[in-house]
Amino acid sequence: MAEFKLVDGKAVLIHINILHFKHGNNIAPEMKIIYMTKIIRFNPGLVTGLLIVATCCLLDSCKKVNVNLGTDFVDNSTTNLVLVDSTTLEISTIYVDSFMTSGAGSILVGGYSDPAFGNINSNSFIQLGAPASFSIPNGAVFDSLELILTLNKTWYGDTSTPYSVAVHRITDPIKLPGEQLAFYNTDKCDYQSIALGSKSWLIRPTITDTLSIPVSQALGRELFTKMFNSDATLTQNDLFIDYFKGLALVSGTNNNLVVGFKDSATMRLHYRNPGVISTGAYVDFGINNTANQFNNITANRSGTPIASLGAANRQIFSPQTQNAGFSQFISGAVAKIRFPYLRNLLQLSNFVKIIRADLVIKPVKNSFTVPYTLPPGLRLSQTDQYNLPGTDLSASSSSAGTLATQYGNLYIDNLYGTETAYTYDITTYLQEQIAKTDINKDGVLVLDPNPGQRFDRVMIADGKNAEVKSQVKIYYATVK
Repeated sequence: MAEFKLVDGKAVLIHINILHFKHGNNIAPEMKIIYMTKIIRFNPGLVTGLLIVATCCLLDSCKKVNVNLGTDFVDNSTTNLVLVDSTTLEISTIYVDSFMTSGAGSILVGGYSDPAFGNINSNSFIQLGAPASFSIPNGAVFDSLELILTLNKTWYGDTSTPYSVAVHRITDPIKLPGEQLAFYNTDKCDYQSIALGSKSWLIRPTITDTLSIPVSQALGRELFTKMFNSDATLTQNDLFIDYFKGLALVSGTNNNLVVGFKDSATMRLHYRNPGVISTGAYVDFGINNTANQFNNITANRSGTPIASLGAANRQIFSPQTQNAGFSQFISGAVAKIRFPYLRNLLQLSNFVKIIRADLVIKPVKNSFTVPYTLPPGLRLSQTDQYNLPGTDLSASSSSAGTLATQYGNLYIDNLYGTETAYTYDITTYLQEQIAKTDINKDGVLVLDPNPGQRFDRVMIADGKNAEVKSQVKIYYATVK
């Protein structure tokens, strides 16, 4: 026990108790509770500030913690402020069977091998439309056909290795299956086994703007002949789509990179006009309907800590996966965090209310080395027993009290890696949860801000991880 005297209207009293609560028929994990009186300055009955001071012998590290309790935390001689900083989190990995990928504005092509999440691969399907207009003069000569892809400056993986894409002709019309209203990551189209063209590059996504893939000369001449003859197939869009179903953009088998492209892919037919000095010209076949552009994304998790995750095993708890939760929505895995022992605080006879709560999410040490980078931000989406994303957790973002979605304010510890963390104010959420009387499976899903378009991933350490631990810090008021 450490005791500090009252000085100039400020006082601190700190001691630690290790409590065990009964949860159902089981004894819940221990909860370290640090009791502190308020250090506070008063102006006729109003609170103007609060400072909690803890010494190294009482907490895991020497820290000063500023907690703003607001003016409704009334000073009197009967109130303590208590910090719980080791209550048990329940962390698990949830299986995501499908998500929408059409109409998202991004063509994703590539693949890579990740020792934690598996072999990830993405192919994309696009539907082209007939040219807006063209006029091929007599004597014009076909030159070449190419597919032009414009990078959207998103990528994931190793840019130092060759990256390749093959272009195949789709054999069936791109149309929604059954009663679906959109295309999902599990959807795909059949395509011809022989590619119309392919190419390999060493690309630099930050400076490379476009990629060009040479396409079959035979197809180019066929299209050129139809245009020269003003064939209705090339002048009426419906007829063209029936004739040319679309393209499959297929990742090379040895890729270690996924690249994002804008959904403005263009197949360009080049020809040369007649004359003493021949001049070049071209006709573009652009995307017909962005709603019919979608990505097929697969993950083979064999040999990974989450190998058993799937339709038959939709949730795996962190003790089974090296004391970590795995979150990469786009590959079908998302971490869920619950606070199953929160209501044990109500068993304390002197408990009044939660004043503040902070969630600190720590990635597993050495799990985010290049090229497996962390998401720059992560949002927490409320969920229940069905594990579907709900409302994101928000917090006041200004003195005006405007609420905004929280993304964790990622801090990178470049020296030791143990203090790398995302931090969230979950006060309101836990105040709502502790007030619930029903037994539930409520929690939060850890999601990328743009989960169906980005491959950034995170492995979240649980409270039993050997090197780093995620934790929730709960400050609550008690009556002496």
